[in-house]
Amino acid sequence: MFLGEYSHSLDEKGRVTIPAKLRAGFANGLVITRGFEPCLVVYPVETFRALEQKAHSLSLTDPSNRSIFRLLFGGASDAALDSLGRVVVPEYLRTYAGFQSQVVVVGAGQYLEVWDVEKWNAQLAQLNDSEANARRFASLDLATGP
Repeated sequence: MFLGEYSHSLDEKGRVTIPAKLRAGFANGLVITRGFEPCLVVYPVETFRALEQKAHSLSLTDPSNRSIFRLLFGGASDAALDSLGRVVVPEYLRTYAGFQSQVVVVGAGQYLEVWDVEKWNAQLAQLNDSEANARRFASLDLATGP
């Protein structure tokens, strides 16, 4: 499980460092693609393959499904971590996410999100809205016990 929030610099070659404690989850490779918000999503290759299998059960005759394919697969890039735990982010994905020099790597359970720091700060402002959170979570049963 990927947890936490980590600040990193985007280097001159467009590489992002994956935090050391999260690297084991990418031992077999990873896939970077566009997120639904203006961020990138980094999946372990196995998780992305499972997502691919689910997506292929969708009908291609539905325009919304075709958009999902374009978003997830059209923007996807296979990658691997280098010996220092860095991954090269293709220029078209850096442009999509609006990366400048500082990024935030965010654990999201089965995947990571990578955000431009300013966009992440705006997202945090929304996430830290207690009234909105009460509405978001009201219908969920998040009880951890009986």
